[in-house]
Formats: sequence, C-alpha cells, structure tokens
Amino acid sequence: MTRDFGAGLSVDELIGLSAWFIYHLVLPDEEVFKTTMTAAMKLVEADLGSHILMELWEDGHTVWMSPATKLPVVVTPAGKMILTKS
Repeated sequence: MTRDFGAGLSVDELIGLSAWFIYHLVLPDEEVFKTTMTAAMKLVEADLGSHILMELWEDGHTVWMSPATKLPVVVTPAGKMILTKS
C-alpha cells in the first residue's frame, strides 16, 4: 500500500534508505514514521547507521540489512535490536 504523506513522501519510499539518512529526515508525525525514526536512531547510536531499511512490519518491527555482511537486524517496537550472527 502506497500512502502519500504531505510533500509526496510515502512510507514505502523509506525502503532502501540507510538508517543514518532516515535519522536525518524530517518525517510526518504518524506512528509508522515515529517507529521507523526510533529504529533508525537506535542503529545510528549503535554505529550501524549504514544499515538499509528492508521491511516495515504492521506490528512495528523494522528489518534492516548490513550492506557489508548482508545480515539482517530486526528492531522491535520497544527498541531492542536483534542481530543475526554469520
């Protein structure tokens, strides 16, 4: 589902962007954007800002991928990072 928020930004357009880039955007004040921003902030704080957003789940989980290792990181709605090991 593509939703247009304000100046043409839809939540689908965040897919493929790095946590660092998302963290520096000014996003609309809707829950899906807040959840994504919180997850991006957690990754940036953990020095994982290069991770790319791959999925947004309806329950608030976000899935990110390391561009170097191609391993996923899941960030829960509570802000817990679940890292996979190689």
